[in-house]
Amino acid sequence: MVDQYRLPRSVTPSRYAITLEPDLRAARFSGRETVEIQVAEAVDQIVLNSIELEIDEAWVEAPDGARLDATVTYDEATERATLALSGRLAAGQATLHTTFRGILNDKLHGFYRSTFTGQDGASHVIATTQFEATDARRAFPCWDEPEAKASFEITLVVDEGLTALSNAAEVRRTPTDDGRLEVRFAETMRMSTYLVAFIVGPLEVTEPVDVDGTPLRIAHPLGKSKLASFALESGAFALRFFQDYFGLPYPGDKLDLVAVPDFAFGAMENLGCITFREVLLLIDPERATQP
Repeated sequence: MVDQYRLPRSVTPSRYAITLEPDLRAARFSGRETVEIQVAEAVDQIVLNSIELEIDEAWVEAPDGARLDATVTYDEATERATLALSGRLAAGQATLHTTFRGILNDKLHGFYRSTFTGQDGASHVIATTQFEATDARRAFPCWDEPEAKASFEITLVVDEGLTALSNAAEVRRTPTDDGRLEVRFAETMRMSTYLVAFIVGPLEVTEPVDVDGTPLRIAHPLGKSKLASFALESGAFALRFFQDYFGLPYPGDKLDLVAVPDFAFGAMENLGCITFREVLLLIDPERATQP
């Protein structure tokens, strides 16, 4: 009975390369991805998770280099997309390509909009993520089950002046022809889809604190830097404490703690990019209660 709720095991991912282009004003985004897949047995279709996404194009590059185009159908009840291939895909390694579009929703899950009012009285928009337990599928087509671990290389194309964050350290930023910036992040360790995160918006980021080789920063809405010192101090203490307690090094290449104005949880343990409800991270030690 349980297996009817699980994706087929005939095709599984090993690595995602995802590029996303959020439009904060229009509350929409477009994206493209390349997924390295392992094909356990010959198939003529691929089933993965997708909801509130329009997959405009999908194709598979077969092990012999042949291109198999896919026709996409959706099952909204099970939040799945089925890619019917133009030919039979042999067992082995292959590469899935998709281009897609989606919405920045107001539901506090998936890839969603968070807003805040700045000190100047103007309203500002942040695009942020909350994927636990099954909402990565609202941001990119994927095998959205914890068992289907893979590495992730994220690229965000953003307007000039906006901050872009993800799980891993930024490795390159390149100006685009239309005046935006393409920000690429390092590849992550293998992990579940619900731990992926990306955030774009008018955020300030503190100078990093070196915690035994790991840079720790606080990201927060504009004008609130004076409320970040306690989180920096606590974050550095906790990171050192747990490395010592477990006798294991921190597995990420950096650690950002991100204050999000609209956030349904208390915090979310995304690798290297932990998101918090703003009032639980930004604190004035002179005014806050001890709890």
